[in-house]
Amino acid sequence: MDESARKFKQPMLEGNTNATKHNGEAAVKAIQHGAALTGPARDAELAVYTELANDGRPAIVTRTAVRLQAACDLFWAALVDAGERNDLAAMDRYVARFGWLAGASLRAWAQVKTEEGRDGDALDYEKMLESERKQDG
Repeated sequence: MDESARKFKQPMLEGNTNATKHNGEAAVKAIQHGAALTGPARDAELAVYTELANDGRPAIVTRTAVRLQAACDLFWAALVDAGERNDLAAMDRYVARFGWLAGASLRAWAQVKTEEGRDGDALDYEKMLESERKQDG
């Protein structure tokens, strides 16, 4: 988990070892009602502004595309596994999520291409990968 994600993750909910309180729903509700973000959502918003100032919009767009693609690839693997096990119920669950993620990641990759064209320079993916690997230790 990267440092920005670790900062906003809350402790495990008592009695539920599989769930974490992520504060995402509170942020969505605030956005829906036109309210300011508060608490951990505000901290996350400020972290995005910091990343924007330090790394620029193309880096944020690329990070989003990479994360969406990673999640998409994981659901594809789960879908293939469910198919091999003839588990149609699991396939139904996975294919819906895979489809959404595939569409979202393709749109994000198209935006990455647009961002690259704005600066006249392609992003240095090798440098980005090296930086991510360093963060993982």
